[in-house]
Amino acid sequence: MPHITASFPVGSALRVAVIGIGGIGCAVLPRMARWPLSRLTLIDGDQVEEHNLEQQELYAEMDIGAWKSGVSAAWMRQIIPATSVEPHAVFLGANNALELLAEHDAVIECTDDLHAKDAIDQACASLAIAVVSGGVHAKQGQVIALHGPGIGRDITRRSLFAGRTGGEQDGCDMRNVSLETLDAVAKRMVSLTRSLLLGEPVVNGRIELLHGDRWTSIDPPANN
Repeated sequence: MPHITASFPVGSALRVAVIGIGGIGCAVLPRMARWPLSRLTLIDGDQVEEHNLEQQELYAEMDIGAWKSGVSAAWMRQIIPATSVEPHAVFLGANNALELLAEHDAVIECTDDLHAKDAIDQACASLAIAVVSGGVHAKQGQVIALHGPGIGRDITRRSLFAGRTGGEQDGCDMRNVSLETLDAVAKRMVSLTRSLLLGEPVVNGRIELLHGDRWTSIDPPANN
């Protein structure tokens, strides 16, 4: 994987939305603490539950029953006090994605619902906003960058993944996902997002796959 050494230009004021503040989202947010963010939007319609505490390190026992978006926003305000942090305790879908994601420079999508992933992707395509999508299952992870500048900007999830999303694919059992897998996927997502924000080359539609501790990749078809 490429190592990023470039810094953000002086005076940068980035606007980033993070969707899904569960296992991946909790691992993503601390890695953004030194970014020159003017606006950070946190979107999640779930509340903190006891079984979340082992893998979602932004939450404590006292947070059980509170909205994840609100708890994570309070946490981020402490470490980036100059940034406007906006929590939204809603699930993002086709009915609200365009409104919530407009006027952002990048979206980091950490949801575990394939219908939501598709709706977010379609909204980002319509708004011409780059999105980095991540997912995990057991010791496996997947990261994809879409709608960044240049070749393949119009590639969508629908063109990469043929077939119809079934109801049994909604939701994710996180009990068998290790913290190491969550951290590796989050690190790669943040790296790709940072490259997009810096204007560095990123391959739209490249599916990056984590198997244990090894990354491989599948490039999109040439006709995309």
